[in-house]
Amino acid sequence: MLKDERLLTIRNLVDRKGIVTVNEIGDSLGVSTMTVRRDLEELADRNELIRIHGGAQSTHFKPLTELSRNEKRSIHVNEKRKIAATIADVISSGDTVYIGPGTTMELIAQYLKKPEVRVITNSLPVFQSFQDRADYFSLKLIGGQLRERSGAFIGSLANEMLAHLTTTKAFISVNGIADNHISNASPEEGQTQRIALDNAGMKFVAADHFKLNRQDFYSFYDLDQTDGLITDDGISDDDKQHFGEYTSVIVGK
Repeated sequence: MLKDERLLTIRNLVDRKGIVTVNEIGDSLGVSTMTVRRDLEELADRNELIRIHGGAQSTHFKPLTELSRNEKRSIHVNEKRKIAATIADVISSGDTVYIGPGTTMELIAQYLKKPEVRVITNSLPVFQSFQDRADYFSLKLIGGQLRERSGAFIGSLANEMLAHLTTTKAFISVNGIADNHISNASPEEGQTQRIALDNAGMKFVAADHFKLNRQDFYSFYDLDQTDGLITDDGISDDDKQHFGEYTSVIVGK
């Protein structure tokens, strides 16, 4: 690849993803990190991108504005219900499952009918959604510092507790998935979810099709380290094929 073509490819990649690391660019183009760094410096000198530690940021990049929990509850409801019902199908009797925060996750209780399921969550709203059936499920609420915007408990106390728990399956909801990168708005919340995923036998990420090809502020996990992306039937064939290169795509209908 000629230099001018390489520079154009890098600029387009950065503009498309918002933020890209040196290693990502090197892997994508098959060139050394030293070459990538030189190219990024040249593009930064031309004001075609912004050089940041470990990579580059698009001059057009704007982090997604995180909606409040109440705002999230009122949008894409049908898609969320399809995903929640599909998650309930994936859970088996006898499972110990981690269910992360998110308005999609709060709907799972309506569809889960399997007996002898232990539910672990650091989300107060998710816990409350199961509370009326506490005699049917074994419920465990992980405490910590409450993040009011999402209703999730985060921080060192939550992380320490989750680090000592092993689950058969973990389900997390995210704000964006771009190529192999799973992201949300809060680094603290992302770190807690990463611990829960690492300690799960099977790992699933849930995202309606509106969240695909979007990058939020904090990338905390790689899609190819999960066992499945659970989404709704609004996903395009191109996206199904694209994300299927990283993990199994499970479509709720």
